[in-house]
Parts: sequence; C-alpha cells; structure tokens
Amino acid sequence: MKDLKNYIDDIDNLNSFLLNQDQKKLIKEILVNTNNSNKENLDNVFQLLIQRVKTGFVFDVAPSVDAKQIAILKKQEKLSFTNDLLNTNKNTLIIGENYDALKNLLAIERQKEQIGGGGL
Repeated sequence: MKDLKNYIDDIDNLNSFLLNQDQKKLIKEILVNTNNSNKENLDNVFQLLIQRVKTGFVFDVAPSVDAKQIAILKKQEKLSFTNDLLNTNKNTLIIGENYDALKNLLAIERQKEQIGGGGL
C-alpha cells in the first residue's frame, strides 16, 4: 500500500490537461486530511478522486485556422429559417457547428463597418 508521499507524487506527475494546479492542490489537501483522519481509506479516496478526473468533461480546443481565409457555406433551405417580422413570438434554436458561420458573419460585419453600413 502506498503512503501519502507516493500519492502526492502521483498527483504532481499527472498531465496538466487532466488537472490544473488548483485542482492538484485541492486533491492534495483532501489526501492530507484523509491521511490524518483515516489512513485506511487513503487509497480509496485517491482512486475516487482520480476516477472523477478521468470521467470529467474535456473541451476541445477551438479549431485553429488561417485567419485570412473564410469557409464558403452552402445554404440548406430545409434547415434555414426566415426572418418573419409579423411572427415575433417564435423562437428558433440553432444547434450544430457554428464556428464557420460565425467567422463568416464576423467578416461580413467588418466589411459593413469599413464601408459605413453599420452593424446588426
């Protein structure tokens, strides 16, 4: 069975993608407190904390693309919505990858600003 120092070394050696420094510090504090109160549970607490890290959410890094290029998007009428001013109670939820669409919208707005057309 490992002692507290081994567990703390294991935490220090974990990749920074799994745990940031604040998380590592918190886990170490929990392990120290567990070691002081109930050494028999030290391994169980360590396994629980590490398992929690392994099953946590991981967010992908935003795609890195050439800032001087934009994607050409093809409109899909079936998935499109209309700007109906008479029906103001209708809300539309847009789900999906919007990165390219937002990048194109930003480029359009920059063009409008350059020619004095204003924004949205």
